[in-house]
Order: sequence, then structure tokens, then C-alpha cells
Amino acid sequence: MPPGEPALLERDGALRSLAAALARPPVIVVVEGEPGIGKTSLVHRALAQAAPDARRLVGAAHPTLTGCPLGPVIEAVAAARPAPARPLNAVTGALRPVLPDLAGVLPPPPPPLPDPHLARHRLVRAMAALLAGLGPAVLVLEDLQWADRATLELVRMLGARPPPELSVVVTCAPPAALTEAGPDAVRLRLPPLSPDGTRRLAEAVLGEPETTLPRHVADVLHARSAGVPLAVREDVRLLRRRGLLRPVDGRWVLGAQELAEAVPPRIAAQVLARIGRLEGAGAAALEAAAVLAEAAEPEPVAAVAGLDADRACAALAEAVRHGLLREQDTGGTAVRFRHELARLAVYRAIPGPRRRRLHALAARELARSGRTGLLVAAAEHHRRAGDVPGWAACAAAAAERAAAEGAFETAHALLQEVLRAGAVTGDRRTELAVRLGWAAPGCADRAGTTAALLADARRRAAAPERRAELLVLWAWSLLDGGASRREMERAAAELYVRLGALMPYPELYAIALTVLAAPDRLPGHALPVQLGYLDRARAALAQTADPMAHAAVLTGTAHSLLACGDPKGWAAAEALPDRTDRPEVNRQLLHGLLDLAEAALHLGHYARGLEFLERARRLAAATRITVHGPRLRAIALRIRWTMGQADAAEGPQEPPSRQSLALRLVSAQICAGQGRMEEARRALRAVAEEAHEIGELAVAAHAVAELNKAALSAVHRRAGRALARRVLAELAGKQIWVWAAPLLPFVPLDLVEAVLPRYREALAGRDAPLARAALELAEARLSERRGDAERAAAGYRSARRRYAALPDPRMAAQACLGEARCRLAAGQAVDAELLRRTWRTLTELGELRDADRLKQLMRTAGLPVPHRRGRPGYGDRLSPREQEIAALAASGRTNGDIAAALCLAERTVKYHLANAMRKLQVSNRRQLRDALEAGASHICRCARCGRGLNPS
Repeated sequence: MPPGEPALLERDGALRSLAAALARPPVIVVVEGEPGIGKTSLVHRALAQAAPDARRLVGAAHPTLTGCPLGPVIEAVAAARPAPARPLNAVTGALRPVLPDLAGVLPPPPPPLPDPHLARHRLVRAMAALLAGLGPAVLVLEDLQWADRATLELVRMLGARPPPELSVVVTCAPPAALTEAGPDAVRLRLPPLSPDGTRRLAEAVLGEPETTLPRHVADVLHARSAGVPLAVREDVRLLRRRGLLRPVDGRWVLGAQELAEAVPPRIAAQVLARIGRLEGAGAAALEAAAVLAEAAEPEPVAAVAGLDADRACAALAEAVRHGLLREQDTGGTAVRFRHELARLAVYRAIPGPRRRRLHALAARELARSGRTGLLVAAAEHHRRAGDVPGWAACAAAAAERAAAEGAFETAHALLQEVLRAGAVTGDRRTELAVRLGWAAPGCADRAGTTAALLADARRRAAAPERRAELLVLWAWSLLDGGASRREMERAAAELYVRLGALMPYPELYAIALTVLAAPDRLPGHALPVQLGYLDRARAALAQTADPMAHAAVLTGTAHSLLACGDPKGWAAAEALPDRTDRPEVNRQLLHGLLDLAEAALHLGHYARGLEFLERARRLAAATRITVHGPRLRAIALRIRWTMGQADAAEGPQEPPSRQSLALRLVSAQICAGQGRMEEARRALRAVAEEAHEIGELAVAAHAVAELNKAALSAVHRRAGRALARRVLAELAGKQIWVWAAPLLPFVPLDLVEAVLPRYREALAGRDAPLARAALELAEARLSERRGDAERAAAGYRSARRRYAALPDPRMAAQACLGEARCRLAAGQAVDAELLRRTWRTLTELGELRDADRLKQLMRTAGLPVPHRRGRPGYGDRLSPREQEIAALAASGRTNGDIAAALCLAERTVKYHLANAMRKLQVSNRRQLRDALEAGASHICRCARCGRGLNPS
């Protein structure tokens, strides 16, 4: 083990059990686990703890020793050359021919026996007698899945009549169960590392404490290695050496494009050596399983390998016995490779021409099933076989089946690949482009590839109806996919100009008008005009029974009404059907429910937003439509975070590269609340600018509000002011004033004063509790600036109650701060209990910066400052302040960020951090994070520090 790498991870329980067993001889312990799982490291660590003075005899079985009776035991005894502690039985003389190293202490050999079975049994008895005469000893036999019959007979004999001072530890790999150890044997099974254990081991191998390994990268490493420590180490070293795993801005970044080419030589050599011990049929079946990639059933393996069913089953069983394959955990007859690296090792070793032939056979076999998943796999096999026409035909058939089953992401990806490759021409290309357009809504397409393919197909289409359909689908894909402002304006202008040409096709005409009426796109289009489009769309529905057109108009109408706070939007939302028998219509209903949930979020109706999400979840579960899954999770996280629910404080689980604007906004808000101000400002500005550019004005308003709140310097304030002016101007043109609610509490007061009359007038008749709370707070801000502290305090109090009723605890705390500040200015007493409750709320929500602002206000008011009390002295334990600073440092914050967040001097932060690292016996921030994670759930006695960490 290289220095600095943890020898054992997630093995504390197994280590304690093994050490406890060895401390009470006689005993037989069986340690089971995958090759490379860490059995040897565990055994030697336990020996060092429980039997440091015992005589050790260590041997290992090998496939080459299977014909040598007692091969691993003879190897162990010969290497140790032990001197017997007591006189030996005469039968031990039978060992003289095989143990010449001990000829000086062994009795004379007995006469030979004519029966080889009797001779082997006497040899086993002799070895058992020799081991019994050695005194205190530990016999370690490794890899007994390769053991010969005599060794297994010896293990059975020692289990039945164990010598009083002998401990036996044997290791084996599944599926060998080693029943010879007997029912009284202690059995330990070592599982693979968890994804978190894989991450910690990978970081240790990489050896750069200041660079963190993101969760999604660790998940890829775990998927490749299945959590086998040896495979993790070798894989990480290879990826680092090839530059596929590299540090960027303090995080490890993984280049996924060439991962299939990266197989650690040591892992490949082990796998290929095992293949060499298989018979011809076994090697052929293993190659077929490697080409099929996923869990392989005997039937397709037999077809691809050219074997009959019986020989294929026997070959797969042999591969399982040799530890190359394992049976599926779910039961059945399917098998799969131990881990992905093993499969890649076999796959890369297949010569190119044979590999292409196997792919062609796999494609033909899988296409016969007609199942969507297997059709998708068959298309990929056609592509790898170099059969472009076969690939295109199979991919198109798989896409059609996937769309019919609601798997629109799969259909979208397959059709996009076929069209990009130019694998079809003429009318067939037009047909597939139309199917791509109908599959596209909701699918991620940040590069705008779908819109480009649809535009190209529209230019080539001959039939007017096809051109009209492709026009609508092209504009829809641009407006749905987050295209740039210029592209959206161009699409909207062309769609508007050609509305007359769409009138002969009422279903397309209605959908086109609904696309033009989307409130969260086309920022320069006023909502009253867009509502007029919806009136025309509803009129067009009288001429068509197309269910997709009806669903699009109904969901669009409900969304537009609710987006501006029109109470009629609730009735329109309730009128939406729960489910239909058409997958594309169900997808549109699901999209509409998410639009409604987001509109409810912006209005402040959080509970009703969660109700829409629940309807969407039920619909998605019933129809198995997953295309909107990321958006559903993002909206749910935003609502829960706004409501102050504890499970949302951890933020998004998706990697940054896959986060939507809404998720990036939440991540930035969490950063700001925790005091990571520079990181938060960068993220907020990027989100605000991008959201403003694509017309996501509600998201832009939230981001700009947080940016103004986080502004500390004049530069920051100027940037926040400029963005606030732009967003307010867009909202004025759009005439959706309820979306300005997040801005009024934080943007400069001259901007608030300029828009407040129109904002107040626009709220008349609107059902928008968040906007009304923001109005109260904005008016209180203006009163405070004019010096009317008493009126301002009353306004802040009213705003606090409105925000608390939503509930929005963070904004209620902001209003509470303003109320207390104004009451102090007016010479009035403040509510100490209210301030303490607010401080506890902010602390629990992780809003450390606002919590410290409140503490400063309480000091000004002469009130006791709340804090977590502890004992006067802490000894080797962390004090509360040390815990707080250590946690912030472990999360990646700099000393300057911590000082700003906790309102401390940077020198004070350094002092407490140094004390915490000294107490935990760590030397860098990554080790600090590991120590805190370990101490959070148990008393850790880890390999690195060897001491206990008390979580208190």
C-alpha cells in the first residue's frame, strides 16, 4: 500500500469481528469477498491487533497447485520452518518427502501405502498433527477457491477437531462457500465499497488534498469498479496518468469520451489470465457476454457465441466458478461481469474483425425480441458492426416503439443521431424529422441540434403540410429549449407571419398560437397580447378533435392565467384531465402541471405548488414518462427550500454541468446564505444574465434580488443595480408585475420608488400573496428612508406576518430585522423572544450570514446574544466555535469567507482552525472533512489517525 492511502475503508465491523475471533483460539474464520476486495489487508491488520506474538503460517492456493496435495499448507509451513513446541506424533513422518525443510524435526517416514486415497488421508492427518504440535499459531490460507482436495479435507478435519492453540483463517472468492470449514466457523463477507467509500479512496490515491472529487465523478468510478478497492486504485491511477481525470478550479473533472478505452493493465492481466484457464466454449461465451454488455441471458449468449443452449449454460457456469461472472442479484438465469473494467478488459482483447462479427450477431439476435430496450441495444450493435443502413432502420424502429411507450428521451436521442449522421434521405428523412420534432418537447438540447435538423428538413420537404408541421415544430423546439433571444425572436416572427398558412391545419394553428403565448418566453411580448393568441387558439379547437392540440391549449391557458395571478387560472388548472391514453398528450399534461407548480411558486402559493407537483408525480409514475423528471425535482427543491424545509438545505444533487437555471439559482442562494460570497456573486450574476437572455424573467428576478442582497462593494452594487433595471424594464413590458416580488425587498430604493405605483395598481384583483408581502416590505423600506421609523416598523411587521403565512421563513426573518431596526430607531422596545426565535430559524436553515447580522442587532439592543453553550473546558474535544469553523473549512470555504460569514477577524479563524486540526490530528482540509464525516455518526478508529473522534 503506497504511503498516504487508507489501507482499510468501511471495514471497521469486519476488523473488530476478525480480531475478536483470533483472540479466542481455537477458531476457524472464513473471509469471503471479490478478488481485490481487501481480504489480505484485513487479515494482516487483524493479526497485528489480536495475535502480534503468535507464530504465523501464510500460504495461498493457486490454479497451478490444484494437483499438489496440501499445496498451500506445505507452502506456509515450508516458508516459516517452525520448530515444534511439543513432541510430534509418529504419523507426522509422512510429511518428510514433501517437507524436506523440516527433516531434522520430523519422525522417520512410515512405510508407503498402496492405496492413493489412504496415502492422501494419512498425509492430511500428519499435517493436522504437525499443526497441533506447533503451539500457539495462526494458519492463514488464501484463495481457497483454488484449493486441492487434500487441503479442503484438512480444513474439514481442523474444523471438526481443532487443536487447542491453533487459529485458522481462510479466504476465498465467491461463489465458493467453503462448507468444509464447518458450521462453527466464523464467516465474514466483505462487501464492495459504497460510492462514498469509493470517493474517499479515490481522493487518497489522487493525493491532492485541496482538490475535491465531485459526487458524480465518484459515481462513475464506482460504476466502473463496482467498489472493488484494487480496481478503484488501478482505475484512478490510469485515468490520472492519461489525463482523463484532471484538476480544474479545485475539483476533479472526468473526461467521459474515452473511458471505454481505459482499462488498467493489472486488472486486464488478471482477467485475461483467468480466461486462459477456461475451455474453448467458456472463452467464446465470455466474449459474447462482453459484447452484449448488459446482464446476459444464456439464449442470446448462445446465439452470439455460436453454441447450443446446454453448452452456453455450462460455459457461463464455468466462468462464474472462475470468478469472471456473477449471477444477477435479482435472481433468474442472467449473469454479468464482476465489474465494468473486467468486461472492458475482455471486450478490448477481442480482435477487431471478430468483434464486429459478434456485434452483428448480437444485433440480429436482440432485434428479434421487439422489446424497446433490446431494440435500442440492437441499433448500437449495428453501429458498432459498421452496418449503417441496419443501424438507421433499427434506431428508427426503436425510436417509434420508445415514443409509443412514453420514453421520449430515448426516441429523441436515437432520431437525432440518425439525422445527424445523414443515414436516411428523401421522404424518409422528412418523416423522421417530424417524429423528432414531436419527441423533442422537454428533452435537453442545449446545443440547438434539434432546431437545426428541423430547419434543414423543412427546407427539403416537398409537401406543404409537412413544411407547415415542421415550421411549428421548429419554432416550438427553439422556444422550449432555451434558445437565445435573437433565435426566439426570429422563430416567433416567422411563426406569426405564417399563421395564415397554418389555418388550413387547425391543430397546428392552435399549437402555434399556444407556443406564441408562453409567458416565460419572448420577453418583449406583452402578456395581454399573448392572452389574445390563446383566445384565437381556443376558437380553433372547434375545428379539430386532435387531443394534442386540445392539451396544449388547455395547459397553456391555465399557465398564462396563473402566471399573472389571475384567479381564473385555478379553475383552468382544475379542469385539466388527470390522464389520457396517448403518451404525447400525457407528456403535455405533465409539462403543464409543472408550469402551474412553477407559477404557484412565483405567486407564493407554495402548498398549492406542491399539490401540482404531486399530480405530476402520479401522472409520471402511472405513465412511466421520465422526460420531465429533472424539472420536477428542481421545482420541488425550490419550493421546499423557500419554505425552509430541512431536507432542501443540502441543495441540488445533480452535477453542476447538468443543473438547470433553477437549480443553479438554489445552489447560489445556499452559497450566499453560508457566507461564500464571492462564489455566490459569480453564480448569481451568471444565472441572472442567462435567465434574462432567454426570457426566464421570474428566475432572473430571484437571481438579481439575491445579487443585490449579497452586494458589499460599490462594484457589486453597480452590477446589481444595472441588472435590476434591465429586469424591471422587461417585466414592465411583459406586464407580469407579480414576478417583480423578489426584487422589491433588495434592489436600490430609487428603482423601487419608480415602479411602485404601477406595481401596486397591477396587484388589484390578483391572487398573489408573495407580491403583496413584497409590497408591504417595499413600502416599509421607503418609510424607513424617509425617517418615519414608527410607520416603517409597522410595515415591516405586516410584511413579516405575510411572509410567515406563506411560509417563507427567510424573508420573514428579513422583515423581522427591519422591524427591530426601526423599533430601535423609534426608541421602542424590541421583542427579544421573537428575535431569539428568528435567530434559531436562520441558524437551522444554514443562513449564517443573516444570523450574525441579527446577533449584531441584538447586541445593539442590549439583549443577550444567543449561542450554543458548552463546558468551560473541552480538552481534546472540539469547542462549538471550533466545530463551526472546522465544518466551514471542510466544505471548501477560505479563511476570508469564514471570517465574513461569522463576523470574525481572519486571524481568529486561523487560530480556531489550527486548534481543530491539532485535536483531530489532521494536516489538511480534506483530511479534516473525512474526520468530521466519520465523527458525525460514530466513534472512528481509523487507519489514518488510530484514535477516537468524539462527535460532541
